[in-house]
Amino acid sequence: MKFITLFVGLFLSASFTILATEKINIAISAAPNNLNPFFSTDANSQNINRLVHMALIDFNQKMQFECKACSTFEEKIVGKKQILNFKLRENLTFADGTPVTAEDVKRSWEYFAKNEKIRSTHMGAFETIESVVATDKYNLVITFSSFSLENLSNLALLKIVKLKEPINAAMEATDIIGCGDYLLTNIQPLEITVSPKDKSKLTLVFKVVKDETTLALKLINKEIDLSVANMSPRKIYWLKTKSPNLKVWEMPSGNFLFMGLNHKREIFKNVKLRQAISLLIPRNDILKYKLKDTAVLSVGMFSPAFADMHEAKAVEVYDVNLARKFISEAGYKKNSKGILEKDGKELELDWKVNNNKASIEVVEVIQHFLEKEGFKINMSIQEWGTYMSAFKSGNFDVVIGQWIGFTGPDMMKFVYHSKSIPPDGGNRTSYNNPEFDKMIDAATIETDSIKRTLLYKKALEIVNRDYAYVNLWHPNIIWIGSNCLKNIELEPTGGFYPLLKIEKSHEGVCGK
Repeated sequence: MKFITLFVGLFLSASFTILATEKINIAISAAPNNLNPFFSTDANSQNINRLVHMALIDFNQKMQFECKACSTFEEKIVGKKQILNFKLRENLTFADGTPVTAEDVKRSWEYFAKNEKIRSTHMGAFETIESVVATDKYNLVITFSSFSLENLSNLALLKIVKLKEPINAAMEATDIIGCGDYLLTNIQPLEITVSPKDKSKLTLVFKVVKDETTLALKLINKEIDLSVANMSPRKIYWLKTKSPNLKVWEMPSGNFLFMGLNHKREIFKNVKLRQAISLLIPRNDILKYKLKDTAVLSVGMFSPAFADMHEAKAVEVYDVNLARKFISEAGYKKNSKGILEKDGKELELDWKVNNNKASIEVVEVIQHFLEKEGFKINMSIQEWGTYMSAFKSGNFDVVIGQWIGFTGPDMMKFVYHSKSIPPDGGNRTSYNNPEFDKMIDAATIETDSIKRTLLYKKALEIVNRDYAYVNLWHPNIIWIGSNCLKNIELEPTGGFYPLLKIEKSHEGVCGK
């Protein structure tokens, strides 16, 4: 898309609001790829769009669905069909001041799901919607051809919009009128400004700062008021200790960092060896000394952010004696060189690592503890594209991977099901257990929410018992900013909804 500046005069009714509000400067790690909601796929594009555009529903702090443009919604199952009844907020308006009605929602669905001139990237997300019917001005019924948890989560992509003519794929982001709390008022390659409809709120200026050292200095010098950008644990710790005028907000994310063992390899077909590797990882020491307490140790795929799925269980502790026992029971013993060996063959592992400095440092720690016990490890540091190609194609013995941005337990089917092995899904370690497949298949079609959650938890117990992955940790969502800010309550997705409530405090000065 071409980058343009939208002068405030284009929105005459909002001009005094824009001029009256104070601003804060917010750092992001990368420029949004596309602020047109029909084609937004990267995190920064979607998160800024959540401020400008509104969907019927989205996720809350407990990773549960809640109304955004609606005031209430109800779900029912009729035969195989999933039917959702929505009542809209009656005070909701577009940026041009016109009210949002049920017909606008229906029209927006047609834009996203059916309009061949636009051909939204998200068309496929709405294939199971049979109909959207406006029953009156503020009520509508959405009918899906079959039940799926993805039906609700996909509705978060369906922004309620009005379009300026001509309607086509070349529309600029500023040709799309939203009903969110903010307006897009300036789009530059390294700076995006959104201005509030309500003059009591702050204007938000997003500035791209790619280098974390530069970002740290900008925070200290008050050129940046708030950072929502990615920063290494080391840099975060440095800022915490060196700058008393900065605040740190953090909470466990929904992301899941794991060690992936290739189940196609003969060496990993024995669960005792997989468990031994897990027992040789000094998680608590890594958390304290490498991660600087910027994560939560994992007991499974779901962090404490997932209120319905997370269970408080003991984290696997470093236990070298038990690990040695399992290694011996798996048939391995050290040879004269101190390398583990079975049937005359040394236990040699090909460990692929991406070239991120923090990732390499963590892998080197784990490598050290495994090599002490006789594992022979060949670590291959690769640039991101090469690393992902090897991971997706199964060309590895060991990797450190991370699942980000998933929103519910249905993700387990994509990650662990035997029919989800690439190129058909995300089961990149080729885990295969018919018991799990049966359990997860039952869960994905169960319409009773309580029974469904129990099935998902049983499925999770199976993959944990099997060491389908070696669970590591859940990185925290961390925002760092000036003490001039208050009312920031983070969300586990790292989304920008907290910016809707942000205020200036009586301390410090914002917006240098």
